[in-house]
Amino acid sequence: MYRLLLVDEDRKSRQELHYLLEQTEKEYQVQEVSSGKEALEILSRQAADIMITQIRLSEMDGLELIRQARQIAPDMAIMVICSYTDFALAQRAKQYGVEEYVLTPVDQNEFVTALNQTQARVEFGHEREKIEISKDRFLHRHFLQQYLYSGSREVLERASQRIDLEKWNAWHCAILVEAEQPFFDDGKDFFWEEIETQLRRPFFHLNLNSFQTILFFTEVYCDYTLVAKSLHVYLKQAFIERFYLAVSSQFDSCQALPEVFHSLLSQMDDRFCHPDQRIFTSDEDKERYVSEETQDSLMVQLISEDISRKDIGRLKGHFGTLQDKYIKQTQFSAMYVKFVFSRVIQELFQDKHFTQGRGLEQEIDRLYACSDLGQILEITRQCILEYEIYLEQSIRESARDVEAVRVYIGNHLDEALSLEELASKSRFSPGDLSFLFKNKTGIDINRYVWVRRMEEAARLLGRTCQRIPWISSQIGFSHLSYFRKSFRIYYGLDPEEYRSQTLQG
Repeated sequence: MYRLLLVDEDRKSRQELHYLLEQTEKEYQVQEVSSGKEALEILSRQAADIMITQIRLSEMDGLELIRQARQIAPDMAIMVICSYTDFALAQRAKQYGVEEYVLTPVDQNEFVTALNQTQARVEFGHEREKIEISKDRFLHRHFLQQYLYSGSREVLERASQRIDLEKWNAWHCAILVEAEQPFFDDGKDFFWEEIETQLRRPFFHLNLNSFQTILFFTEVYCDYTLVAKSLHVYLKQAFIERFYLAVSSQFDSCQALPEVFHSLLSQMDDRFCHPDQRIFTSDEDKERYVSEETQDSLMVQLISEDISRKDIGRLKGHFGTLQDKYIKQTQFSAMYVKFVFSRVIQELFQDKHFTQGRGLEQEIDRLYACSDLGQILEITRQCILEYEIYLEQSIRESARDVEAVRVYIGNHLDEALSLEELASKSRFSPGDLSFLFKNKTGIDINRYVWVRRMEEAARLLGRTCQRIPWISSQIGFSHLSYFRKSFRIYYGLDPEEYRSQTLQG
């Protein structure tokens, strides 16, 4: 429906124009006024698609009305009604972008023709605006994805030259959503509108691959763990797939985005050690509201998660925090301190591959036989060091297995390739495969699959004449539109543009 503003001093003339509008096939929301002043007041409050006005008004010169209206609503189409004696005046209105005029007495056919041409300009303007909005969204997603994964200042600098980074600087929290099966390539255009309605707050989203998407929020004073819980309830009710969500700590500027993103990926790995849990938060947020009585239990829980992730860096960091606490505070009983650090050793021995040929009870007995804190810490440190050596050896020994998984991915790009499916083709659990693959390749396995698909698409576009829908299906995309979006985000070009440039090169 078009919003139309009708400006005519003569009531009878307005009625005639109303009649002519009713004869057209279009629907209009019409507001009518009898003076230029009223017209400007309305335009200052609300937009109109088309203004139809007399060129000569007794209270205000028609050209002056058009000039001021153009300043208020630069994209509005304007159509002029004039007499033969005012024809020269109507011609002067062209300097303000008025291209359609109708002479009085108004002929119905001429009026409809002029109105159709005016509407065509309105529709062209709307389409151009949609294209510009779409282009802006694409550029944001293209640079954002590059920046999240690379953390490159060069990428950030190039982004600042093409887009307004104020949008990125306005974000203060992110939620990473991961599905167990391919979900975010399913052409769910309605999905994001539904999510926004459910959460009652706006966000910017970026699909990272078929399994993962990330949402960015602007509110500062908000409990985003509750937002994540609300989102998970909706997903659970609306879809049969299982979802996991990771919530970032709050941040202040786009400089923090790569660190925040990689922290979310790390948090998401917790789903392997807590399969029944669906929402994961940062260590900082876990510790924020913890009482003194539960700090030790929380720290052991974090150490357990580090071991499940096989993250030796974080493991050493959390052990260091626990160690510093007992070095500085001496009011705890020797038996309690031994109990706390024995729990750390017990968590290390949860990894059955690490414990081969080792006895947990023997290690615990050694620890309880200690006579001072230094001995307790040394035994625990030694266990962690041996675990680190074990991990390094595991990584070396798994190189051939990881390479086999990479080869399998390359030969089966047309399949779903979930982490669980890939793990079933190897001797590893999904959690172990995720850790070993990332450690060996430096890239998350879902990201690796997505990149390989993009590279194979580029190869097929450059070396074959196959049609784009065929290429899309060959690399595992169930929806052509999602393939096009993904290709643009990765390469910055449409598949057709990429093929054209490759052939020209």
